[in-house]
Amino acid sequence: MAKRLRRAVRAWFDARYIPRAEHRDAVRDILWEVQAAGRELAELRREVETMRARLAKPVTAPVTAPVKVPDPRQTARWDDAHRLASETASAVDHLLQNEILLWQAVDRIDLEGAT
Repeated sequence: MAKRLRRAVRAWFDARYIPRAEHRDAVRDILWEVQAAGRELAELRREVETMRARLAKPVTAPVTAPVKVPDPRQTARWDDAHRLASETASAVDHLLQNEILLWQAVDRIDLEGAT
């Protein structure tokens, strides 16, 4: 009795929703995708382990010449050059903004004169 009822319910579900064969195919596709994701995850884990191994190795710093401290006069000139470059960039920016406003005003005059 229980088997007949189970079959009837399954048949009713299959008829109403998804046939059993399509459900099997969908489950098979999902299983394949899960396995592919598992392979990608394993590959990513190997890559992470490789990176960790690289980081775990002690890095020997190459012997370099001592750092040369710049002359205070040279530093002052660099600071002055940086300040002048910043001021020039700001002035050019304002100049371009004014030029845009000027051309917009000219365009408005041309449009008003044409009508």
